[in-house]
Amino acid sequence: MKEEPRTLGLALGGGAFRGTAHLGVLKALEEEGLRPGFLCGTSAGAMAAAFYAFGMAPEEIRNIARNLRWLKVTNLTFSKLGLLSNNEIGKFIEKYLGDVLIEDSSIPLAIVAADISTGEKVVFKTGSLADAIMASTCIPGVFMPAQINGRMLVDGAIVENVPVKVLKDMGAKVCIGVDLGSGGYRQPESMVEVLLNAFSIAIDRTIHHQRDQADLIIKPSLAGYSLTDSGNSIKLYAEGYRSGIMVLDEIKILLDKAGPSSLEVLEQKFRSWLET
Repeated sequence: MKEEPRTLGLALGGGAFRGTAHLGVLKALEEEGLRPGFLCGTSAGAMAAAFYAFGMAPEEIRNIARNLRWLKVTNLTFSKLGLLSNNEIGKFIEKYLGDVLIEDSSIPLAIVAADISTGEKVVFKTGSLADAIMASTCIPGVFMPAQINGRMLVDGAIVENVPVKVLKDMGAKVCIGVDLGSGGYRQPESMVEVLLNAFSIAIDRTIHHQRDQADLIIKPSLAGYSLTDSGNSIKLYAEGYRSGIMVLDEIKILLDKAGPSSLEVLEQKFRSWLET
């Protein structure tokens, strides 16, 4: 597979169970030989980015996601800070990827969370992957905040749902965002769904400036797909794949324009010399 080690970056946005669409996008790019050199994600996007960055194939991740249910990754809590605990998400990550560190991923990876006490964006590039994912997926009001390094952390979507700026800071030349928002909202049937709808509506209203920072935004058509129903994983994967296929030519044009830096050209020549 062709590598884009210092050029192409993907920022995967939040979207709860709609996150399976990210896997279809990754598959479409992978088939064309476009492997990202940088990955970052928020919430569901953080989970998709993490599994892929640690070497798992999109189809394998999709099969895991098909069996994922709210009750498997949450626990009811009596805390005044949230209805549920997402400690099980950390155990879920460790079950499939192990007790790994973010910096050990095969693709440079960043996970976005937010400090609910200060409003500050918190970007994890090192440390426990499980802890970072737990923080990034802590939807305020639904889950208790994650307590990490003395900070009270929640879902990064409230500060940067499609974290394109993080990609730029990591060094990506071509920054592609995948936005799973604005898929419409269903009439809620539980307190959790009320909170999720409110959270999603607020994020959808404030995401425009994040899109403007991207070289390209991939936006799968997800109208009608619930945030909490994992039963549509195959359809979501297919929609992500379709949306990825549609922008392949645009991505290639962006990569051609970006080109390698003089240092990268020198490194490539040096590697070729070593191999002769």
